Amino acid sequence: EDFQKMLWEKKKFVTETFYVITVGNIPETFYPEIAENEAQWEEWEKILAIDNLPQDLFSGNWRTPEGRMAFLKAHPSLPLDTRHFPPDFTDRLLASFDDLDEMTDGLLIHSENWQALNLLQEKYRERVKCIYIDPPYNTGNDEFFYRDSYQHSCWLSMMADRLVLAREWMRKDGLFFASIDENEAHNLRHVCDLVFGPSNLESTVTWRRRHNQPNDPTKMIAKVAEYVIVYANNSAHLKSIRSFYGIPLTEARRGQYKNPDNDPRGPWESKPWKAGKGQSGTRYKIVSPTGKVFEEEWLGSEETFKEYLSQGIIYFPKGGHGLPRKKYYLSERQKGQSPHNFWSHDDYGSNQEASSELENLFGEANMYSNPKPSRLISRIARMSTIGSDTVLDYFAGSGTTGHAVINLNREDGGRRKFILVEMADYFDTVLLPRLKKVTFSPEWKDGKPKRVATAEEAKRGPRIIKVIRLESYEDALNNLSFDESAGQIALQFEDYLLKYMLRWETRKSETLLNVEKLSKPFDYCLHIYRDGETRVQKVDLPETFNYLIGLDVAKRQVLDDNGRCYLVYRG
Repeated sequence: EDFQKMLWEKKKFVTETFYVITVGNIPETFYPEIAENEAQWEEWEKILAIDNLPQDLFSGNWRTPEGRMAFLKAHPSLPLDTRHFPPDFTDRLLASFDDLDEMTDGLLIHSENWQALNLLQEKYRERVKCIYIDPPYNTGNDEFFYRDSYQHSCWLSMMADRLVLAREWMRKDGLFFASIDENEAHNLRHVCDLVFGPSNLESTVTWRRRHNQPNDPTKMIAKVAEYVIVYANNSAHLKSIRSFYGIPLTEARRGQYKNPDNDPRGPWESKPWKAGKGQSGTRYKIVSPTGKVFEEEWLGSEETFKEYLSQGIIYFPKGGHGLPRKKYYLSERQKGQSPHNFWSHDDYGSNQEASSELENLFGEANMYSNPKPSRLISRIARMSTIGSDTVLDYFAGSGTTGHAVINLNREDGGRRKFILVEMADYFDTVLLPRLKKVTFSPEWKDGKPKRVATAEEAKRGPRIIKVIRLESYEDALNNLSFDESAGQIALQFEDYLLKYMLRWETRKSETLLNVEKLSKPFDYCLHIYRDGETRVQKVDLPETFNYLIGLDVAKRQVLDDNGRCYLVYRG
């Protein structure tokens, strides 16, 4: 058991690294090679349906050499996948970027999520502003498997192990959001209290996930809502620096702001200056512009009132006869308004909307069960991040969080980054193709783009999405090998066999880092099981050690004719 625990907890190798890079961020000197790469064009035809673009978007023929060059220049949001190109092309392309990590807007990790959180901990320690997860709800009918009768304890152990690691990634002003239903909501609250502390609970939000009213005669109460549990890493610090943001005002709400007096500060609305019932205030006299005298308890001091009055912020309704009111300007609300703890499907999307999103993207129904709507996560990211903040989702599923961050950046001009972790096969069949589609076009119908990204949308979209795969626990088991010469001795001593054999005689296994083979680090290999077969595959040692040490890569440059490269690190 100790040996199995060691094998599980050991940092896993990066077994594959590739990049998805938008064509608009690639120097045009590479375009002739891209134009000649049939595998890339076949993928664009299959995933992006470039044969079905409306004629007004591209009237040429992308199948001709001249048409391909024109197509590349006309569509800067095209996502190029470096797997379709030889290593020399990828090396030269990556060497053309002056700050590789800064330009990498998305990181996709195909891995069991504990392993990913464990390996990348030093790299992203205290860097993530927002974590959103949609874990298995442990209903007994979902993808979470448990042993015997330990359904809840297995689930709680799984969640706690990952929460402890994930908190190490969070900034001091970071926020954590978790979708859940009533089956485990109370248990998740308890484990979050243990990890974050009960004082850091921000809210338990009710989200109405259905717009229709189900009628199931087998249930007393129809289920139309789920929950989003919200914790701060440090609630007191979060509020002291106000590192959280509002949600956008609706058009109806914006329409309530008027400017009847042509105030140069723009549209405004007003609220009473008089203290309301249950509010404490300060009593003094106020004289209106028409000479009417009011003596009430007011919300602010007399000095504050006089200052506001001199600034034109106080408004007297009814032609100057009414009680004074304080103006609040639309320009002050551009960051939005504070969200409340009931989220309607009208503002945050529904599960039907989420299914329609995937159906529109892929042209077929039921691509993925129980997805979340991108509007839900866009709103979460909107209220918790700004600028180049990072969003982490380690139960990434169909990739909704990446989709939501891309949408939000295009909407407000931010440069948020996302990190998604998923271990299932739909990483390759749904998640990765989805992000390529959304990068290319913001609008899809029946698996075809309704339009392509505008030049501004392409500029605001992801520049580089990096994809890595990690060695699995099963791969680690498969790569154990025994020192046969020592094994002959071991067979003669049972105690030795039980206590020492596994650790000592597997010490030269590649999965445990065979130091002797590091003399040729670029030829270091593991046996990797994938797509139904096991094959010998080179591992990416530079990437593995970058994450182990926690280094930021600024430049990746080819060093010699053997394809070896050197990395220039920031700092």
